[in-house]
Amino acid sequence: MNKVSGSLKGLLCALLLSSCVAVSDFAMRPNLPQGETRWFQVEQLDGDSVVQTSVLAVQGMNNGNSRWILSDPFGVPQARMIATESGWQKDGFAPPNRTAKQLFVPMFPLLQNHFRQPEIIENKGKKWRVSPIVME
Repeated sequence: MNKVSGSLKGLLCALLLSSCVAVSDFAMRPNLPQGETRWFQVEQLDGDSVVQTSVLAVQGMNNGNSRWILSDPFGVPQARMIATESGWQKDGFAPPNRTAKQLFVPMFPLLQNHFRQPEIIENKGKKWRVSPIVME
């Protein structure tokens, strides 16, 4: 019985620590003004070659939330999610997209700093070049 309770305590501790990491990431999410939208060209890379090009729109919402919509060049959503204080929420009918989340979270500090030049993001074996699109 002690082995089981020890294993259970270890599992609960690991879950608690992993949830703290996720919450801390979302505490750093960008706080765009409600209605402000920023646009990006996203190129998924394999080495230096472009594998896929997408368009990303990040829109400020109320309560510091933001809507993230990643679309293919034809405008078909690949991912639609809302970043909230407690994590990602589904937005619309687009299926869950784990790869998009791997891109979005590392973009949080870039959006806070209003980056204007292309940036390379690498996360969990994936690599993207993200370029701001300036709307005038």
